[in-house]
Amino acid sequence: MKKSPEIVYKYRNWKDEHHKNVLKKNQLFLASPKDCNDPFDCRIPMNFNLLNSKVKIDQYLKILKNDHSAQLIKENRNIEKEIQIIKNKLQNKIHIIQNAEEESFIKIQNEHYGILSLSARWNSILMWSHYSNYHNGYCIGFWKEKLENSNLLGKGDYVKYNPNNNFPEISPLNRDVQERSFIQTQTKANDWSYEKEYRLTKVSFPEPYTNNSRTKTILNEYYAEILIGLNISPIDKSKIIEIAKQKNIPIYQIMKVPWKFKLKRIEIK
Repeated sequence: MKKSPEIVYKYRNWKDEHHKNVLKKNQLFLASPKDCNDPFDCRIPMNFNLLNSKVKIDQYLKILKNDHSAQLIKENRNIEKEIQIIKNKLQNKIHIIQNAEEESFIKIQNEHYGILSLSARWNSILMWSHYSNYHNGYCIGFWKEKLENSNLLGKGDYVKYNPNNNFPEISPLNRDVQERSFIQTQTKANDWSYEKEYRLTKVSFPEPYTNNSRTKTILNEYYAEILIGLNISPIDKSKIIEIAKQKNIPIYQIMKVPWKFKLKRIEIK
């Protein structure tokens, strides 16, 4: 049996002009990690405490020497002296190396990472409350494959929720930048598992993002459906329905399931 195309959802507040533009202007915004509502989001640094033997420290210093010798020579700095300074810190003051690494990688993430957070769920009571103005907003479903293949929004996958709430271990010896960044952006605490988040992350190098470059415009064909909140006003509802019909997007009204803490939907013809 052929698998049905997957739909992923974005909960939005119709009272917010930027949120309106997801539907009105086909605009999606790639957020900076600093604007995420989870203070741990993306902030999983390399753990220098994993360099817990002479062999591992020597391996790391060899990597540094290979990676940075040309720049040190260009700056007329003594390579062996600089490597020895780092070695001493790794052996005696590892917190200095760790703090410097975290400060640097957080700055890079804030400026160069763009994140689009969506969900596999359209019927989360909590997310309608948190992200769609207490059920007064709306929710947009997108065709997951079309977003992935657009080349606008970066690499996508479902977020992994760590059941024991420990950070994944990322060793400084791991030189696969893509693998490291993917672990950092796609791993969250288990507290967030109810969101069933699907996330796309696009990295901008060498130039950092601007607000304009974070805004991406997509085609009408990327929209799968629209859902209207339980408590939406009649005026807002009519405006959303009008736009949906202009763009030929199926639209649904969210409703309560009688005698249950559960939501259902009915198509608006």
